[in-house]
Amino acid sequence: MKFGRRDSSLFASPPPGDGELLPPEPSALPAPMGHPAAAAAPAPRPKPRAVSNELNAFLGKGCIYEGKLTFEGRVRIDGRFTGEIFSNDTLEIGPDAEIEAQIDVAAVVIAGSVTGNINARARCDLRAPAVVAGNITSPVITMQEGVQFDGAMTMSTALESAVRAPTKRAPGSDKNKADSTPRDPSELLKPVQ
Repeated sequence: MKFGRRDSSLFASPPPGDGELLPPEPSALPAPMGHPAAAAAPAPRPKPRAVSNELNAFLGKGCIYEGKLTFEGRVRIDGRFTGEIFSNDTLEIGPDAEIEAQIDVAAVVIAGSVTGNINARARCDLRAPAVVAGNITSPVITMQEGVQFDGAMTMSTALESAVRAPTKRAPGSDKNKADSTPRDPSELLKPVQ
């Protein structure tokens, strides 16, 4: 079993040094209170730190985990997992993985076996030899040739579902009762005359 593999045939790693966090520059630090430089000019804004694309955690082949997994950053599973997975970041499921879980993440890349519903808020990539049995909800779904999928795919956006949601009227408001039927979202984009 290998932990923290950087090179993978499925998932590319960033170039070395690309994800390193840099200490703040001395000039970017604010001057102490009462110091003449503090009153003279505002301190320059610090540069944003680089976002790391490094693998944060790895559940290797032969490992078995049951329960609830919540994480930040990028996590890869190549073992067996049963339970629930939640994150605002990326989940990678390797070709040797066997997952039975409800998955709710920002992005997911699947190359293994998954049984359960998947909600990917940004994107869901299915790569051969993935086997997925469950429903997928994501605005972007990609599937390579050779993937086995049994379920339903929903590619709706939050804006579209909000537009289609029924509007509640204030009590006593009898205005436009005939206009209470849902409208086509494309009508909302037309200019008002």
